[in-house]
Amino acid sequence: MNPRELRQAMRQRRSELRKWLRLTGRQARERIEQLPAIRRARARRRLRRALGVALLVLLASWMRCECERPYPSEVPKVEAKGAAEIKAERPVPTPPRRQPLRAQIEPQARASYQGAARASPAWIDEFRLQVAARSPRLAQCFTGSDRPGTLRWTTSVNPRSGAASDHELEPVGASAELRREQHECVVRALSSPPYRLSAPQGGALPDRVSLMIEF
Repeated sequence: MNPRELRQAMRQRRSELRKWLRLTGRQARERIEQLPAIRRARARRRLRRALGVALLVLLASWMRCECERPYPSEVPKVEAKGAAEIKAERPVPTPPRRQPLRAQIEPQARASYQGAARASPAWIDEFRLQVAARSPRLAQCFTGSDRPGTLRWTTSVNPRSGAASDHELEPVGASAELRREQHECVVRALSSPPYRLSAPQGGALPDRVSLMIEF
């Protein structure tokens, strides 16, 4: 095969490839247009256009009605009543002043309601360390967040079983609100598995604790 024949064969091959690419692209577009999601999206776009046109027509007709509303040619006159027609107002008698009731009660002593401040649980430091150890799992809950933030986590901790329940997550400062999936992910990371705490014997009631979590 001489160079001329080789060039002709290459040109013919390129022409066939172009035709094949155009045909393949047209078939791919036809298959995409047949997808239910594409059909629904086009239907929603047509519905939005129709609603927008109807709203513009309604607004234009309302403005036209406001502009074409006729104004009264003459202002109605209000005749002032004569002084003779104005009846004299009868003065209202002032009610007699009543003396305020006064009663004297001897002061009585009241019991003091101030109780002693409750000390922090002995296992609170262990609890903080175990929460800090779950930072890698908590970080996965905020993958894709555009800025860091801070949460106040308040929960009830049973020192005997190590179970955390009744969670409250409150963004602090300029932190954004948590999405539902982020809230569920944080609760799972903070509550499972249970914590291992050195609880004293007999302390079985849950304690309410609050910690700051940064992400």
